[in-house]
Amino acid sequence: MGLQKENILIVDDNYDMLELLQRNLRSLNFHTYKAASVAEAMNVLQYSPVDLLITDLQMPGGNGLELLEYVNGHFPDMPSLVITGFPTVKTALKATKLGAQDYLSKPFTAEEFKNAVYAILRNDSHPENNKNGGDVSENNYGGMVGASAQYTALIDIIERVKDNKATVLIKGESGTGKELIAKAIHNKGVFASKPFVAINCGAIPENLIESELFGHVKGAFSGAVENKKGLFEAAEGGTVFLDEIGTLPLPVQTRLLRVLQEKEVRMLGSNKSQKITARIIAATNADLIQMVRDKQFREDLYYRLDVVTIETTPLRDRTADIPLLLNTFLAKYGKEYGKPSITVSDGATQALTAYSWPGNVRELENITQRLIIMADDEIQITHIPTYITNPEHSHPYSADSLLLSLKEAERAHILKVLAAVGNNKTRAAEILQIDRKTLRAKLD
Repeated sequence: MGLQKENILIVDDNYDMLELLQRNLRSLNFHTYKAASVAEAMNVLQYSPVDLLITDLQMPGGNGLELLEYVNGHFPDMPSLVITGFPTVKTALKATKLGAQDYLSKPFTAEEFKNAVYAILRNDSHPENNKNGGDVSENNYGGMVGASAQYTALIDIIERVKDNKATVLIKGESGTGKELIAKAIHNKGVFASKPFVAINCGAIPENLIESELFGHVKGAFSGAVENKKGLFEAAEGGTVFLDEIGTLPLPVQTRLLRVLQEKEVRMLGSNKSQKITARIIAATNADLIQMVRDKQFREDLYYRLDVVTIETTPLRDRTADIPLLLNTFLAKYGKEYGKPSITVSDGATQALTAYSWPGNVRELENITQRLIIMADDEIQITHIPTYITNPEHSHPYSADSLLLSLKEAERAHILKVLAAVGNNKTRAAEILQIDRKTLRAKLD
């Protein structure tokens, strides 16, 4: 079932209520934006298409009536639903005067909430009667390929967010293409001509991450011999992609929170702030909610990153995409390895489709490269590693193999590759992406 055509903005300073309302709307297949304050809501409204505003009234730093007044002045045709835990006749009348179509008092049931939303959108029918927002049937989109229902839903969400600067949080297992999704959001939108700056937060030493993100002035610390722009400034007008956001140290999380709240950065060693216009897309394979409970990740930062959520689907749950991905990798690496006409047999395709792919798309891509090197004109099932074709064989990265030392694991992998190619050292070196001299040295 595709997403419904409407985009809904939820505004509430209670994070639990935000999550609850988002879950209810997702169950109805609506696309949602979230904001924890009036200022954040105004920012979303400025850059994002919104068809319905749902807002609380009592919030710090500006209340819902002020937001309704702003919407009434800037988006007079936008319907709104007010929810509040402190209902009074006076506020109800004022909200209605400012354009609110309905008014729900907390607590309310999921059924009452659903009926209010459908009534405001003038659609009391079932979600099945709604149309999707746009044509998302193409199998190739922004470097991504697929034919599954999950792929179609993903492209639908990207189409909704690509032309605005709402913060996006991409969640999912490693190897599911989170950076590729971020690039598609950037490259398919109106900001494609601006920079796309990606940073792996877990790959930068803790003592350097603040300088990388926010920049520094000369003399800010030992070794700072000149001013240096941070990535947020370098991405001006474009997109900053923060991969593995869960690895950020807590002090850096605090500074990032200010960037999201104030839309400005301050270089290390400077007392002046600079406004930024870059969109932020973050990604993680960690359970940030659990990290919040464990006090390892700031709750307020989580909800400011989680304005729009994209959850990637493991490859094992979208097997319809595997043949398309396989053909894409065959075309790409077949040309690179001098075998542009290489094909794959039906039996090999079936075996690859039936495999669970714990490493997801990244593992499929690596295996495809190996198969191209090992095969001649056509990839047969005999070319495929036995741990893929025979479930009884252990995966090379099973729990037992992970208990090996680094040296033992490297040796075991080299020997497996050699065995797979009939001890052909030239082919083994190609697969391992090292030269024959290095391979001989490792074997010795």
